[in-house]
Amino acid sequence: MLMDYRRKFCLAPKALVKSVHNTTGTKINSRFALKALSLFLFTSLIVHSETRATYAANPKHLEQLRTTNACPGCDLTDAPLEGINLHSSNLRGANLDGAQLRGANLTEANLHAAQLRGVQLGGADLRKAVLREAKLGSRQQNNQEVVTNLQEAKLQGADLSAADLTKAQLSRANLESAKLNYATLAAANLEGANLIQSNLGAANLTGANLKSAQLKMATITGANLTGVNLNGANLDNANGDGVNLSGADLTDADLSQTSLTRAVMKAAKLNNATLLYANLTSADLSGSDFRNAILKGAGLNRANLSGANFEGADLRTAKLASANLTQAKLTQAKLSSAYLHGANLTGANLDGVDLRQALLRTANLTNASLIGATLESANLIETQLNSANLTYTNLRQCDLRGANLTGANLSYANLSQADLRLASLVDVNLKEANLDDAKLAGAIGLSQ
Repeated sequence: MLMDYRRKFCLAPKALVKSVHNTTGTKINSRFALKALSLFLFTSLIVHSETRATYAANPKHLEQLRTTNACPGCDLTDAPLEGINLHSSNLRGANLDGAQLRGANLTEANLHAAQLRGVQLGGADLRKAVLREAKLGSRQQNNQEVVTNLQEAKLQGADLSAADLTKAQLSRANLESAKLNYATLAAANLEGANLIQSNLGAANLTGANLKSAQLKMATITGANLTGVNLNGANLDNANGDGVNLSGADLTDADLSQTSLTRAVMKAAKLNNATLLYANLTSADLSGSDFRNAILKGAGLNRANLSGANFEGADLRTAKLASANLTQAKLTQAKLSSAYLHGANLTGANLDGVDLRQALLRTANLTNASLIGATLESANLIETQLNSANLTYTNLRQCDLRGANLTGANLSYANLSQADLRLASLVDVNLKEANLDDAKLAGAIGLSQ
């Protein structure tokens, strides 16, 4: 092999020495030149051999795969296998890094713990394939990062549990009913992917792109979706109890009837999202953006909504018992018939809010702003409204028995037929307020 390589790429030793002598006109030590040449040839052969070993499939293994449809633990690095039929093949633990498998048939193939970094699987058929613990992350080649390509791949029912899919390209891939529990999909591209009824429990999807993805009835319990792009995604009836969606973009997403109990969704973007009858009990949604979102009938009992923005949101019949809404912004929101028993709305902005027939019994609205709000027929029994701004507020037929309105501003408010018995009205501003037919027996601090 050494002689073949020397004949092909190098001058003969004597010819080289003569060439150097003739060209430079300077005599050199021939023994030194021969040693230098030998070292050069030896180094070149090592580099050549290492390059072949690193980037080329083992020919025997490749032939074995083609003839037997099985090659567990084989070296198939960079193998050209486009369009190949490997249905039910056994490639458990095989090294397929950089392999070309576009359009290949790998249905029901066994790729458990296989190495598939930087592999090209665009349009491949991997339905019901076993890829548990497989390595499908990126690969360094020629000082460049090559990501695994699974765009438009068919992965229905595939088992990818605990697989590494870091930065993988999975746009428009079909992963319906796939198992992705405990998988790593950090920074993966799943735009437009079909993940209906898939299992992503405890998976790591930090920074992943799931824009317009279909996650209807998917399981994302305990998954890490921090900073994920779910803009326009469909999570209807998904199970996300305990999921982390902090900083996630869920703009225009559909989360109707989704279960997100104890979910962590700090500073999440949910503007224009649909959360009809979603269950967000005990979820942390502090600082989240719900502008113009639809939360009709949603369950938000004991949820942390401090500093959240619900401007223009629809919260009709929503359940917010004991919820923390301190400093929340609810201007122009719809809260008619909402259940806010014991909710904390200290310092909240409720200007222009519709709270007709809402239940706010024992709620805390200290220093809250309710300018121009509508609370007709609302239940405000024993509610804390001290120092609240209720200017121009409609409190007609409200039940304010035992409510604390100390220092509240009720100028120009409509309190006709309101029940203020035993309420505290100390230092209340009632300028131009309408108290026609109001019940004031036992009210404290009201000037006669």
